[in-house]
Amino acid sequence: APPEPAHPAPGQAGGGHPVPADDLVRRNQHGDPLARRMGRGVRNAMGGGAREARERAAFADLMQRSVPSSRQIAVASVRGGAGKTTMAAMLATELALHRADRVLAADADAELGSLPLRLGVSPQLSLFDLAAHRPNTFQEAEGFLTRTPHGLYVLSSTRGGRIAGEFTLETFQTALSSVSRYVAATVVDCGAGILTEVNRGVVAGSHGLVLVTPGTVDGALSARGALEWYAANDQRGLLGRTVIAMVSHAPQVGADLRRAQEMLAAWGLPVVFVPYDRHLATGSSVELAKVSAAARSAFTRIVYEVFSRSLTGGGVR
Repeated sequence: APPEPAHPAPGQAGGGHPVPADDLVRRNQHGDPLARRMGRGVRNAMGGGAREARERAAFADLMQRSVPSSRQIAVASVRGGAGKTTMAAMLATELALHRADRVLAADADAELGSLPLRLGVSPQLSLFDLAAHRPNTFQEAEGFLTRTPHGLYVLSSTRGGRIAGEFTLETFQTALSSVSRYVAATVVDCGAGILTEVNRGVVAGSHGLVLVTPGTVDGALSARGALEWYAANDQRGLLGRTVIAMVSHAPQVGADLRRAQEMLAAWGLPVVFVPYDRHLATGSSVELAKVSAAARSAFTRIVYEVFSRSLTGGGVR
């Protein structure tokens, strides 16, 4: 369960000390039994007992807070296959479930985004149609959106699962501006990578960022590289609004996650481990009832961390 966000002290963001990659590998690859490791993951993610009750109350309080303006949360990864789209789908769904106002999930994948598939919807209209129409009311904009059974609005980059046109940052921003004023929060599923024009523009315009990386040694090192790039390219202010999500794609973890998390946490950012989940690993439409309690707890923690930062992290610069 989520503690109060620990913002990095001035001048310390990006100041993590490098940890040799081979130090991250567990010397005993068998290590602790899986049940014990998973148990630690659950306790680290959400706590237990009285602490869990306090943190549930803190989460409920956060979800009831009004927003000064629509909050945009970007979900990005250094490369494909990290679990970014699943993360975006889960975070947006959890927000829609717990907030009384409107929540939007927007697909910013320039190629062929799979966010609608993960959310179980098949939009026949896309953000290209919304950008061309430029609606003046939410009632008009709603016709270009699809809604999930959980009340989440979805803005797709495809029509019926097919590429709808040449994807540009301008097109995405035009479409999003037509509807974002009517929603409390928008979760944007970026395309793979952090250097494309679209992804850089989406992240720069966001109030919070979830950086998704595989829960491996290589994943931790790639996430560190992304943080170093942001810090070196006039986006240091972004770090105070960033949450790292380390996603496990296998039932057993060979890397020493504690050391990997320490390496990333040295930047002053929260690092949340998302345990392997058999249902999410199928790549099909997400059914919340089939997602494990441990995974749901981790997603809730990430929602808490990034949404609170979107409200207090200084806003877009």
